[in-house]
Amino acid sequence: MSTAENVTFDRPDRAPVRRVVTGHTPEGKAVVLEDAPIEPHPFKGSPSLFTDLFWEDSAKPSNDVQFRDLVKEHPEELFGADGSSFRVVEVPPGDRSPFHRTVSLDYGILMEGTLTLLLDDDKRVVLKPGDVVVQRGTIHGWINEGTEWTRMYFIMFPSQKVKVGEKELDTEFRI
Repeated sequence: MSTAENVTFDRPDRAPVRRVVTGHTPEGKAVVLEDAPIEPHPFKGSPSLFTDLFWEDSAKPSNDVQFRDLVKEHPEELFGADGSSFRVVEVPPGDRSPFHRTVSLDYGILMEGTLTLLLDDDKRVVLKPGDVVVQRGTIHGWINEGTEWTRMYFIMFPSQKVKVGEKELDTEFRI
């Protein structure tokens, strides 16, 4: 597994993710509030890059005139207790995530490269651009077995804990 000490986070071949956020004037007219590339950041010392695109603290978000960019207030969190998050995860060749579970429902769309989903029953699913994963609170990991960086978009929603018999499965990271 790669470590942050021996990986360069700069990707000269990487086109930045452009985020366009729309909103309203006080009169109700539709306008573009923001149109800019968003810079990635390493996530908790990992060589993988996270580009946080949107964060919402409410299950029923407001689309009122005022826009508060909550993503800037939550750089180290995956998702909130009641809202959702939208981010890009880029994984360098040879890197793998630890096995982990979040109490969330995640939609992932692979846009670039190949990425292998690992499950604890030793199941391996190789994803290619355009493939979609619906991650339902299972323990899993990711590994980039290819020769190029991958780029996957994730939308995460908090969910109820998975129940197996009388046991509830909580957030878990196996290092």
